[in-house]
Amino acid sequence: MKKPNFFIVGAPKCGTTSVAAWLAEHPQVFFCPIKEPHFFNFDYAERRFRSLKHYEALFSAATERHVAVGEASVRYLYSRTAVPAILRYSTDSRFIVMIRDPVDMACSLHGQAVFNGDEMEADFSRAWDLQSVRVYGGAVPSGCKDPQLLLYGSLCQVGRQIRRLLDIVSTERVLVVNLEFLKRDPRHEYLRILRFLDLEDDDRQAFPARNTAKQLRFPRVWRSIRSTNRALRAAGVPHVRTGLTEFLHRHNRIERARAPMSEALRNRLREYFAADVALLEELTNLDLADWKPLKQHDR
Repeated sequence: MKKPNFFIVGAPKCGTTSVAAWLAEHPQVFFCPIKEPHFFNFDYAERRFRSLKHYEALFSAATERHVAVGEASVRYLYSRTAVPAILRYSTDSRFIVMIRDPVDMACSLHGQAVFNGDEMEADFSRAWDLQSVRVYGGAVPSGCKDPQLLLYGSLCQVGRQIRRLLDIVSTERVLVVNLEFLKRDPRHEYLRILRFLDLEDDDRQAFPARNTAKQLRFPRVWRSIRSTNRALRAAGVPHVRTGLTEFLHRHNRIERARAPMSEALRNRLREYFAADVALLEELTNLDLADWKPLKQHDR
């Protein structure tokens, strides 16, 4: 069996689903058929695969023609155990990190948590304020699979997470991709990724976006299905989609743009993330001026 040799480790809501889908169609790539197996993040309550046997079975169809074998689990970057565990398992692995403006990322992450049934507070501003209680385990919805998923500020401080990654992985084995650049020129960023993975250009010209903003049609039914799936995984049963789960996955969503964030809340979050954005700018050599707080004379 060929072990995975590259990992899209995060961050969530930064275009990871789109990049994973594009790479999965490259003839030299074998991509894990289940996005986000979350096997190596042992410090999370929710892991889709807990058995090495079941995890490795995901890659059993990889052949010698597959130069790159990979998976995408967006909580690996935030996890303190995932990357060290990956390096023990596959010592020469390469890591792709997707980033975006943390203010937009936090809002998008909240929307995903609501969609998943982990978050019951639909108003992002109120959910943001609840973090001061939730960090101690309070005000966590009963259906939430892991309280860490509701700590939007901590999850979106990607600068400190990348610094931790670079403390144990050499820079030539880490590629950072800015979602804004990916949207602006997807072909250019896609070629960067191919070069990073030593892959030939497959002449891809279409770059459809995946996992965009959405809402549930049948939220109660979906939460019930997810609760059952979590119970099965806790009992050691590998992830299997039933017919009802597959139907809901395809038809239970409505693509819908989120309401714009107020300027007051946006400025408040800009200040919160200022130090982390400065660190991210230092680590990546990217110009992230648009992610920083407004200068006093611009207010």
